[in-house]
Amino acid sequence: MLSIKRAQVAWKAAHEFWDQMPIARVDKQATIDYRAHRKHCALITVRNELAVIRAALNWAKKEKLIDDAPFVQMPKLPASEIGHLSKVEFRRLIEGAGRPHVKLFMMLAVATGARSNALLDLTWDRIDFERGHIVLNPIGRVQTSKHRATVPMNDQIRVALEEAKEGALSPYVIELGRGKVGSIKKGFAAACKRSGIVATPHMLRHSAAVWMAEDRIPIMEIAQFLGHSDSRVTERVYARFSPDFLAAAARSLTW
Repeated sequence: MLSIKRAQVAWKAAHEFWDQMPIARVDKQATIDYRAHRKHCALITVRNELAVIRAALNWAKKEKLIDDAPFVQMPKLPASEIGHLSKVEFRRLIEGAGRPHVKLFMMLAVATGARSNALLDLTWDRIDFERGHIVLNPIGRVQTSKHRATVPMNDQIRVALEEAKEGALSPYVIELGRGKVGSIKKGFAAACKRSGIVATPHMLRHSAAVWMAEDRIPIMEIAQFLGHSDSRVTERVYARFSPDFLAAAARSLTW
């Protein structure tokens, strides 16, 4: 389910195409035409926008504003290829980080499996050195579909955080110029260029999940670490990276 903010963004993009369209014209072809209209956008973005249209039509039917809600055909997602880094590649990327805040972001990203926004929002009052926990969800923030977990810190990230805390000039863990970092993209891209590694900030979240799967961590535990409310999502995306994936089934097929 989309958050209210994301739904508003989706409608802002979609309304020009759909706002004046008669209900009778809302059909499979209309969704195909909309995909062509938004061909410059990622498929998941188009699906989110169509989800808003579908929800609006269902609401209108419920409120008896229309007799029936036309079916909104969602474009199918292709089989996902999970972009991730090996640990060797990640160490090269870290070496290419020219600024301390970029390096700390990278280390936190793989140590927590958190999304970029959660890390840029992270404040020192949620780094619990005594219990060894990192609380990713701010106090008072209502959990959304982008769930922010509380995760334990390993020894490597503890050392990095303790060093950063000694020189901290603001409440934010990832800081620059005594304040919050608005975007990590520029510094991250520079690190990629220096290291020769092709990556995005979100790939570090995928990398964390893949490393856990490769280390035979149970899927349910990986799901909790990532903040997934439904472990079936985690299983569908990451289970295949476990050395044990379907191994027992394969062994049963010997003759």
